[in-house]
Amino acid sequence: MDGKQTVPAADIHTFIDIYKLPPAMVPHLNLVVTDEDIQLVLALADNPLTADAIAEAMRMGREECTHMLKEAVHRHVIHPDTRDDATRYRPAVFYDTMEFWTSYETGSWLRVPAESRKAVSAWQEQWFMERYRDLFNQLKTAPTDWMPIKNRDVLLLSEAMELIDHTDVICLLRCDCKTSLFPGSPVIEGSMRIGARGKETLARGRGRRLTREEAKAHLIFLDRMGLIHTGPRFWRQYDPDQEWVSHGNCHPAYSFPMRAGMRLGLGKEYPRVHYTADIDWDKCTHCGACAGRCLFGAFYHAGNTVSLHGHTLRRIEFDAEKCWGCGLCANTCPQAAIVMRAF
Repeated sequence: MDGKQTVPAADIHTFIDIYKLPPAMVPHLNLVVTDEDIQLVLALADNPLTADAIAEAMRMGREECTHMLKEAVHRHVIHPDTRDDATRYRPAVFYDTMEFWTSYETGSWLRVPAESRKAVSAWQEQWFMERYRDLFNQLKTAPTDWMPIKNRDVLLLSEAMELIDHTDVICLLRCDCKTSLFPGSPVIEGSMRIGARGKETLARGRGRRLTREEAKAHLIFLDRMGLIHTGPRFWRQYDPDQEWVSHGNCHPAYSFPMRAGMRLGLGKEYPRVHYTADIDWDKCTHCGACAGRCLFGAFYHAGNTVSLHGHTLRRIEFDAEKCWGCGLCANTCPQAAIVMRAF
């Protein structure tokens, strides 16, 4: 999608307004959508239409229209709504498309100048905060409330595994936070959607389906990479049918949810922290594996030393205030000197 648009300028301006394209992306619109996409969104601007109505409005055959709609849904340019046994289509916004575009069409994203990418990524993070503003405000006054929001809680690896054990549908996706903020860096398949959201994503032709065994192996792989598991901790109580279950495997440097929580001053309320590390210092050999794994500096070298079995080692200290309860340290400790305690 790198040709010049031939749609009249007035129509393009209308499209940009409907599509909520950020200013920094306007000069690069041709990298994201085609003329056909623009015409489709304009046709749907006033009200959702069925495939037959779209084919008539755009003067195309049903087969051609079906192919166009499939591609547009796949790329999140439009959204399907199925009610009363009829599917109608409505326009998406650029924020929805960006999740797909930056992670699966990375070459096009890299063609956007670096300064523009930086501005668009900042816009994306701000849009995320605006989209969930009411829920974030609710978190400030009622942090324990259940709410349908991504990356709700920090999960232990065992809790992430439990989610996998109770679903038949697991969809694995690339981490769009990382590809947005660090384009050109190695791509990580770090997002898992299960249940209803997994089905919807696979129906769009996105992601890849995993078996439970494959999903568990991949979670272990991501854990060893040093990523933090996030998702809904209380799904059994509030979402037993897993209508709103997805979990990310995140890094605070490039996770939009974690960055948003920090920017909004939510601290450990979003994603919500439920555990802290408990260390048996009699077992600890001060090997430093925990300090190397901790993303928050909760484990650190104090600058002094300790004598152990005839060796002088740099002493490891622990600051509980900095602990995010992710369990990476406990999963790494060769002496099993660390366990995670709920609070």
